[in-house]
Amino acid sequence: MTEHDFAAWEREAALDRAVADDHEVADELRVLLQLAAPHLSAPANRMERVLARAALARRRRRRAALAAGLAVGLTAAVLAAAPALAPGPTGTVLSPAASGPALGAVPPAGSPEASASVSPGPGPGDPRNPSPSDSPSVGADGGSTEYPTGDAFGPIRPTRFTLLDGVVLDLPEAWSDLTLLATAGRPEPVGYIASQPMAREPGCPIRNGVQQPVCLASGGLLDNSMIVSFRLVRDEKLATEAAGRSVLLQDVVVDKDCAIHGGTRQLVAQQVVIPNGQAEVVELSACLRRPTQQTLSTLYRVAASVRLFGTATNSPITSTD
Repeated sequence: MTEHDFAAWEREAALDRAVADDHEVADELRVLLQLAAPHLSAPANRMERVLARAALARRRRRRAALAAGLAVGLTAAVLAAAPALAPGPTGTVLSPAASGPALGAVPPAGSPEASASVSPGPGPGDPRNPSPSDSPSVGADGGSTEYPTGDAFGPIRPTRFTLLDGVVLDLPEAWSDLTLLATAGRPEPVGYIASQPMAREPGCPIRNGVQQPVCLASGGLLDNSMIVSFRLVRDEKLATEAAGRSVLLQDVVVDKDCAIHGGTRQLVAQQVVIPNGQAEVVELSACLRRPTQQTLSTLYRVAASVRLFGTATNSPITSTD
C-alpha cells in the first residue's frame, strides 16, 4: 500500500466513524426526547367544555335560522304592502280613517280600533233588532259586544262599476252585482252587491205598494246574508268630513227598503275617492239579516276595498225602464 492509498483509507475510516457517531448521537437524542416529553392527562372538565361548545353552536345555528326566517317574513310583508304604500296617481283612495285601521285591514278583537270601528248597536226595543239573539254581534243590552273578526272572505273578485266613476270593490267570488242606470225618478246610477242572487223589475214583488228596482231572487234576505247599495255623492264638505272620520261602519235605523228585504240590521260606510282632482264620497248602505261576526268582517273588507284603479271585471249595467 502506497502512502497515497493509506491516506485515502484513513480519510474513509474517519468519515465512517463520523457517520457512526452521528447515528449514535441521533439515537441518544431520540431516547432523551422520549423520556423528557411529559404525558399530559385530559382536563377534569374536558367533557363539560365540549358539551358547552356544542350547546353554543346549536344556539348560534338557531339564532341564524330565526334571523333568516324573520328576514323572509319581513320581505314578504313589504312586498304584500307595496301596492298599498306606493304613491298612486290622482284618484287613489283617500282613507277616511287617518288614525284608524289601515285600508282593508280588520283590527284584532279587543283593540281600541276594534271597539271604535263599529258604532254601538241599537238599544232594546229598536225595530231593527227585535231581540238580542238576532245577531251574535249584539249583546243583551243591544250594544255591539265586539268587533267582527275572522276571515271568511275567500277568493275575491275585483269588480268595476263603470257608471260610478269606475269605482272598484273586492267582492267574494260567489256574490252577485249589477248597476242600475239613472232614470227620471233616480237621477244618478246606483250600484248593488249582494251575498245572494239578485233580480230586478219587473220580477220583483210589490210590497206595501212599492216595487223595488232590485230584489233578491229568494224573495228576501236569508239569515246571515246582506244586500248593499252604493252611490256617488259629489259634495266637498261631506268628503272632508268622511276623510276625517275614524269610524268606517256605522249602525243606523233600519229603513223601509231594508225592512222590505227582511233586514234586521243596517250599517252605512263612506269612502272618499278623487277621480278627477275633486273629492267624491262613495256611500254604501248595507242591509243584513242576523249577521254573524264573520259576515260583518266580510262587509268591513268590502267597504274598505273601495278604490278607483286596478285590474277588475266590469259589473253588468241594467235599467228598470
